[in-house]
Amino acid sequence: MAQNHSLWYIFTMNEQAIEFNIPLQHRPEVLWIAEGRHGPNDTRTYRFESLWIIHLYTYTGTLVLDGVELQIRPGFAGIMPPGATSMTHFPERSRHLFAHFALPSSAEHAARLPAMQDLGPAFPSLVDDFERAIAYYETNPLRAEVKLWNILWQLADRDVGAPRFVPSRHPALEHAMDLIVHRLGEPICVGDLAAEVSLSHNHLIRLFREATGASVVEHIRRLRVEKARYLLVHSSLPIKAVAAEVGLPDLHHFNKTIRRALGESPRRVRSGAVQDGSVAVARASRP
Repeated sequence: MAQNHSLWYIFTMNEQAIEFNIPLQHRPEVLWIAEGRHGPNDTRTYRFESLWIIHLYTYTGTLVLDGVELQIRPGFAGIMPPGATSMTHFPERSRHLFAHFALPSSAEHAARLPAMQDLGPAFPSLVDDFERAIAYYETNPLRAEVKLWNILWQLADRDVGAPRFVPSRHPALEHAMDLIVHRLGEPICVGDLAAEVSLSHNHLIRLFREATGASVVEHIRRLRVEKARYLLVHSSLPIKAVAAEVGLPDLHHFNKTIRRALGESPRRVRSGAVQDGSVAVARASRP
């Protein structure tokens, strides 16, 4: 990678972390902030010599940043420095939030910001903040810049032990993960999924456990809960329709799943978002 990116490589036994120096003591000057949509089966290549770019992702895809391949997943945030060449592949119709912004080139008092990180439970509240910044930009760009500045600091202040760079995984595992995302609204049988990606049932389970720390069933449940929470907060779909959209059409089972994962009923999750502007952090989380 180019030296002017002020880049660190940090290696551990299991992953490689890529971080950039970003001078967050200065307020970003926003040139463009909006919602983007691409795909399906689309590939875009960009290079901006003087602009930083931030993305909040709601889809599965692949980003190649100056020749380094990064995996994009729903709930991830990505940062690209000035002068970097990015190539993004969108296998399906894909939505993201993004901003192009300028910062002084000085690296004094710079923060470290990872190229890619999983925001986990913090993702919905950051999406809310980002969407407010987009809404502000047309009439009050200064307020949008302050909002984006706060978002960038939140990303920089996250636990340094959080996942930073997601390396390429076993191709069959990637295929299985993509199939799960595409079929989240349908019944998913682990045995059938393993056969479709040409793995044994046990091999697929082992790969999932190594990559995610969870079983296939737990991974599917987590994705369903994340999508359900997103739809409850950001859409006006009836709760019954949300349940069907995430593959849990039985309302009793859907309510039980959401309550166990988020500590609130679907109705309370939605009403809490309306009243408070964000979803309350789960009070309980049980497998």
